[in-house]
Amino acid sequence: MEHITLQVVQHLQPGGIEKLVLNLARFASPCHKVYIVALEGNKETAIKQWPELRTFESQLFFLNKPIGRNLSTVIKLKKLIAKLNVTMLHSHHIGPLFYSRLALLGHKATHIHTEHDSWHLADKKQCRMTRYLLNTNRVKLIADAPRVAYQLEKILLLSPDHVICNGIDTQYFTPGNQLIARKQFNLPLDKKLIGCAGRLVKEKGIDTLIRALHDLPKDHHLVIAGDGPQSRQLRAEVQKWLVTDRIHWLGYCAQMRNFYRAIDVFCMPSRQEGLPLALLEAQSCGNSIVATTVGAIPDLICPQTGILVPPDDETALTKALIQVLEQDPNAANQTVQFIQHQADVRAMTAAYEALSC
Repeated sequence: MEHITLQVVQHLQPGGIEKLVLNLARFASPCHKVYIVALEGNKETAIKQWPELRTFESQLFFLNKPIGRNLSTVIKLKKLIAKLNVTMLHSHHIGPLFYSRLALLGHKATHIHTEHDSWHLADKKQCRMTRYLLNTNRVKLIADAPRVAYQLEKILLLSPDHVICNGIDTQYFTPGNQLIARKQFNLPLDKKLIGCAGRLVKEKGIDTLIRALHDLPKDHHLVIAGDGPQSRQLRAEVQKWLVTDRIHWLGYCAQMRNFYRAIDVFCMPSRQEGLPLALLEAQSCGNSIVATTVGAIPDLICPQTGILVPPDDETALTKALIQVLEQDPNAANQTVQFIQHQADVRAMTAAYEALSC
């Protein structure tokens, strides 16, 4: 029997949830067909902004939802579910959950919903809405990490049906030649490189890392992969702390594996997080981690090689970066093995597919 899963996301722009649903499509077993629908946007624009989507072009649908709640979007989603003969609908975050619940009225398809973080539930309106939409036996609630499950139970008073940790392709994200990787990005060959990746928004805490860089030795540089609305403010912060010549801005990076291979340590100074894929990818490439104690980061940071610090504490961040950079290079093997065991995409995909049986 063929199982048809429809992944429902808010949009298809480069991000952790979006990469995860692409992986669920990429690694689906032969008896599971996966489609992806974005509530917002259109296919042409999305592929132009994110060329990786072209591989999945025939599996992608876009509903072009206008701002605000929209009844016609429910109708479009309902028709798509019927057209594809969907047997399992998988929603991610509150917007997709809302439209999925309405569109599935009258359908027998299984509905699973994954919560990828809990910090958005601090908004009382979102919290009430999420609890209302999930307070039914028609939706199987999934948490993507143990700490997310704990927070959902604490805040929503709902116990997740399953915990399925995010996974990445550990056969693709592997250690490699640092010299070649640095040359690809025109990065200095004789410096200690601290890597940071993600959307340039306040929640990522990159301003804290810039301040920490000011107190590190001059041969320590920062490489930032990503773009976002806080780009201008961060560049102003760089000038303020007189570290302009020690920052390398890569913008959107399509070659993340070589980015991880090029750096000496990966830093995630976030103020808010779920379980970021970059954390897993970097470790799979052999990078030790310095990260903050937020979200589900502590669940999947290698205990032998990674260091956790409080958010917004540049002093602790500076000390941790120095400590990690002094580690024995052979420690990378422990980091790689940890992620291979804990967070491989094949195990994640199999766990989700089992829910449709």
